[in-house]
Amino acid sequence: MGIILRFFLTFFVFYFLIKFVINLLIGKRWASENKTYRQQQQQQQQQQQQKRNKIQSQEDRIISYQKKKFESSTIEDVEFEEIKEK
Repeated sequence: MGIILRFFLTFFVFYFLIKFVINLLIGKRWASENKTYRQQQQQQQQQQQQKRNKIQSQEDRIISYQKKKFESSTIEDVEFEEIKEK
């Protein structure tokens, strides 16, 4: 039983070592990881830029609405009465 277990363990260790060395020499693993990392970074940057644009455009809309509201409001003359305390 111990011989079979030792055989499978050594087989898996050698298999993964050979696979790692081949991937390291070819660069397939590292290239794919770098590619996915770059894609994630680009997506995050795009999302951040979109959020910034939305915030700026929303602030601009609020300011323009307030300007329009102020400009369209009617001006009323008000007469003040002084209240004298006794």
